[in-house]
Amino acid sequence: MKSLPISLLAMNICFTSLSAFAQEEPQEVVITANRVSQPANVVMAATTIINRETINSSQSQSLIELLSGQPGMHIAQSGGLGAQASLFMRGTESDHTLVLIDGVQITTGTGASGRLEAIPLDQIERIEIVRGPRSSIYGSEAIGGVLNIITSSAVEPGFSGNLSVTAGTQGSNNTNLGLQGGNDSTTLALNLSHRQTDGINSRESGSADDDGFENDTVALSLNHQFTNRVSFSANYSRFDSTSDYDDGMVDIESQQLSAGFSVALTDSWNSSITIERFKEDNDDRSAFGTTQSKSENNKINWHNTLVLDNTNQFSFGLDHVEQELEYANFGAVQTDTTRDNGGIYGVYLRDSALADLTLSLRHDDNERFGNQTTGSIALGKDLSQNVRAWVSYGTAFKAPNLIDLYVDFPSFFFFANPNLKPETSENLELGLQIQALASQWKINAFRNDIDDLIGSDSTFTSLANVQKVRINGLEVSVETLLAGWYLNADLTILDHENQSTNQELLRRPNQTLTLNVARSFGDYDFAVKVLAQSDHHDIDPMSFGPSMVGGFATTDVVLGYRLNEAMRFRLRVANAFDKDYQFVDGFYTQGRSVQLAFDYRF
Repeated sequence: MKSLPISLLAMNICFTSLSAFAQEEPQEVVITANRVSQPANVVMAATTIINRETINSSQSQSLIELLSGQPGMHIAQSGGLGAQASLFMRGTESDHTLVLIDGVQITTGTGASGRLEAIPLDQIERIEIVRGPRSSIYGSEAIGGVLNIITSSAVEPGFSGNLSVTAGTQGSNNTNLGLQGGNDSTTLALNLSHRQTDGINSRESGSADDDGFENDTVALSLNHQFTNRVSFSANYSRFDSTSDYDDGMVDIESQQLSAGFSVALTDSWNSSITIERFKEDNDDRSAFGTTQSKSENNKINWHNTLVLDNTNQFSFGLDHVEQELEYANFGAVQTDTTRDNGGIYGVYLRDSALADLTLSLRHDDNERFGNQTTGSIALGKDLSQNVRAWVSYGTAFKAPNLIDLYVDFPSFFFFANPNLKPETSENLELGLQIQALASQWKINAFRNDIDDLIGSDSTFTSLANVQKVRINGLEVSVETLLAGWYLNADLTILDHENQSTNQELLRRPNQTLTLNVARSFGDYDFAVKVLAQSDHHDIDPMSFGPSMVGGFATTDVVLGYRLNEAMRFRLRVANAFDKDYQFVDGFYTQGRSVQLAFDYRF
């Protein structure tokens, strides 16, 4: 699919929306952007919020499907449900997005950006996506942005629960049970999930067998209010998954834990201390042998929010992280297993008639590469009652992973480099929010320059900071309500180049368009999602030379029926026109599939 048709379609959607008449949606609150609660319309960063109702309405089969086509997001999955997926936020590398579950970083020491394919949608209450650099608040990895997956929710006193059962093609099924309850001071929630599928034949050149997937998860949250000023909260989740691929199998077991106290020291000063732990064991068994990795992150964070007055707010904190990796593979020799990092950060927010201001600054002291300082500044102003504009500049960095630093492969004459420096970036961005003729618009234009990208050195026997990338981008989102029909369109346009090779980046389409249309008819509801992507560069899996993956457009249709207040049915037809397409060269994707879901709340 060429660039021009997608652009023309997007323009047509946008101009159509301008003539519509919609109802203004209430503003939601964003916490991830600056580690303080802010209305989404005043945050001077590109944000997307996906709530539980949106997740239910989408009837997506996986988190990958739900995120695909969100503004600035492209996900390349090597096969069907459960296959390995790579997230490219705003065209940055797959390990340049900080992925959190309930605030716990789930990035491993191997460099993997988080196993999105193993996180069940049934256990997600809310997703906050912040695009653009956030290292000045979170530290390493937030070059492209932050993805915060929130599983806990506010639990009302008493007892309630929900049961959902889904069955579909390829022998897929999913069962989820949620229980929650408590009193005025203590609440507890438990969520159990099991899903599996026979899968599809994922690879063109491999054996013709289907590659199955199975996943079991448990999530537990506890909240207790000791007094009006002191509270305790804890969240625990565990994912156990098995994914098949040609002549191999991957077993992954991951655990996330966070627990902490929050204290209102004064009416204007709130302080919290939290401990976090993430652990992942990965066994990859193939015809060439077994690769085992055990990764662990342990973190303690002290965070404070100080409201100075009605227009000034200050947030600051300290954190300390210890990372450990044990890696075993044929021919691999590991020279070290651990490192730690200490960070101090502060965020200042000011609202004024002249201009709104957000300042953030962070200093990291890393055991391996020394000191790294990052910062950001954003200025915004309401140009009128319906128009708001802001401009921001921010820096970010990504620390080398522990394999690049410590794991040698002498049998293949390739060696790690313990002297690698962090990858760094500078991002300049302009944001615009408009309400025109009852339509809501969000427009973001950015330029991201990334230096010292890690790649093979000139001898091809080790790694070095040798590459530089420039990414220019435009994101346009519009939503409206027209004669009872909800319409939403998201367009992402990228212009990207590896300036060290003068080549476009791999697996990043220059244009992505998503169109959502939905309508309720009494107890019935109807929704359509169209996802279109232009072609992109890749690597031929047979010759290892350059290749091109063609553009495509897919259509998903959802029909729902509410039997009563407690019970609901939904039928989803994904890829309704059975489009044959690929994200990764040489790997098949899901053809037409059908799911029937039943939800019961009690």
